[in-house]
Amino acid sequence: MLSPKADRGKWAEGLKVKDLTREQAQVVYHAGCRYSFDKELWPIARGGLDLLQKAGVDVGIMGRDEACCGGRAYELGYEGELTKYAEHQMETFRTAGVKTIVTPCSDCYATYKVLYNKINKNLGIEVLHITQYIERLIKEKKLKLTKKVPLTVTYHDPCHLGRLGEPWVQWNGKETKVMGQMIVHDPPKKYRRGANGVYETPREILKSIPGLKFVEMYRIKEYAWCCGSGGGVKEAYPDFAIWTANERIKEAKAVGAKAIVSACGWCNRNFLDAGKETGNKIDVYDIIELVQKAI
Repeated sequence: MLSPKADRGKWAEGLKVKDLTREQAQVVYHAGCRYSFDKELWPIARGGLDLLQKAGVDVGIMGRDEACCGGRAYELGYEGELTKYAEHQMETFRTAGVKTIVTPCSDCYATYKVLYNKINKNLGIEVLHITQYIERLIKEKKLKLTKKVPLTVTYHDPCHLGRLGEPWVQWNGKETKVMGQMIVHDPPKKYRRGANGVYETPREILKSIPGLKFVEMYRIKEYAWCCGSGGGVKEAYPDFAIWTANERIKEAKAVGAKAIVSACGWCNRNFLDAGKETGNKIDVYDIIELVQKAI
């Protein structure tokens, strides 16, 4: 995925959409690094934007000037970089006049929603993963799913939309050690256990698609098996990443699924790669693609 920064907006070439470097819009559609530079996944990024436009959303993109959210750098240990990215994004979105950021990338969602809050750099605007926005548009009847999609699918919970997408819990208090060992927090500290991530929204969308049969894997939601791609693992340990994805594909097939559906470019990429490298293939879809089929 090594490409020059100037190529970042190529995924949107030919589309009629507001350029937020020159115009303003209520919603900014942030594609994210994976979708911007992975040509095989460009149809997903374009599809998400197409859904918003079909629903009449006042939406724009940053194009080649879209900046990385900074989440992957943070996860790889460059924590100080996150502050720089956050401050840049805050200024960019303020200038563009946006009220809501919508992203198809689970990693970007977790960064904007959780990590920025963790370092006290809240964007000051609504942050939504595209599945959350699609669900809203369906409820508002701006998107109508009427076409049958005869397919048996299972849903893979992306870590950054699920466990790591759980809102950050700020805590201000005193930490002391009792008998030199046991740490005590005053007031008691609330811990994030991963149970409050975005789990039901993607499932509700899938269940609302006519003709689609939805089956669950055994390990789901906060207990879901990671695809193996996040946190720099795919870059640092590619063989392990493929093995991990292959295990998840086995789980999907074990419950009779003919396709595995996710809401994360990194998960989709790793499942596709695992199928090619191991021969254990399964159809891979993003929720965006299935919603498009149903409209």
